Order: sequence, then structure tokens, then C-alpha cells
Amino acid sequence: MGVGVREPGIFEFEGRGNGVAEQRERVERFSQELRGGPPPSDRSIGEIVNALRPQLQELVNRQVELARTELTPVGRQAGIAIGLLVTGAVFLLLFLVFFFLAGMYIMEAVGFPLWAAAGIDAVILLLIGGGLAGLGAGRLRGLDPKPHRTLISLRQNVEWLKGQLRP
Repeated sequence: MGVGVREPGIFEFEGRGNGVAEQRERVERFSQELRGGPPPSDRSIGEIVNALRPQLQELVNRQVELARTELTPVGRQAGIAIGLLVTGAVFLLLFLVFFFLAGMYIMEAVGFPLWAAAGIDAVILLLIGGGLAGLGAGRLRGLDPKPHRTLISLRQNVEWLKGQLRP
């Protein structure tokens, strides 16, 4: 295999069925192939970049794919939390209309002044709406949008690349 030719699957990540040990072995083989070329002092930067270009492009593509794979579940959870917030707001609006009216009519019939009936209804609605909104906001705060595996993999790849460019 030549220096500029990529071995299939060399940068595939663990989720694709390759074990970590197998990946490290492939990277080590590829590293030995790169070092098997002319001595580093005889290679120009252009030659090194040309030899690494296909692998770097594949590496960037895999990093983007890994980030997308890692962030998809977080996006789904955020969508559910936002859906809870919107649903809570719609119910608050419906509660506001019906509960206010029914409660005010009942309390007025019992003998409360109209302003006291409206105040009691408002407090009840505030508690229900605040509880639903708090539940949705709490779920949003609990999400961790940082793609941890992608960042670790990116750091490892940068370290590997630095090792390839050292004489």
C-alpha cells in the first residue's frame, strides 16, 4: 500500500463495529507506513500534506458524523422538553379561561365579592402553570449538549497527527 492510499475503515469509530484495539492497530500500521517513506528531513511540507490529505479529509468527515450521531439524542430530548413547555402554555391558557369563569361564578354564588373570587382563581392558575413550566425548564437545564466522545476523539486525532509530523 502506498503512502497516499488510505486503508478502508482506518478512522471508523467504535459505534461502527470496530473495537478500540482494532482501531489502534490500524492506526499504528498506517503510522508505520507513513514513516516507511523517505526520512522526515528529506520530505517537504507539501509532500507531507499531500500524503495526509485523504486521511485528514476522512478524519474530518468522521468527526462530523460522530458529532451528529452524539447530538441527535440530545436534540430529541430538547424537542420533548420544548413540547412540554408549549403544551403547558396551551393548557394554562385554557385553564385561565374556564377555571377563572367557573370559579368566579361559584364563589360569587357562595357570597364572595367578585374581586376575591378572581384573586383566588389567579393564584390557583399561577401554581398550575408555574409547575408545568418549571417541569419543562428543569428538563431543559438537565440536558448536556456537549458531544463528549467527539471531543475526546478529536483530541486523540490531533495528538496522533502531531506525532506524525514530528521528525
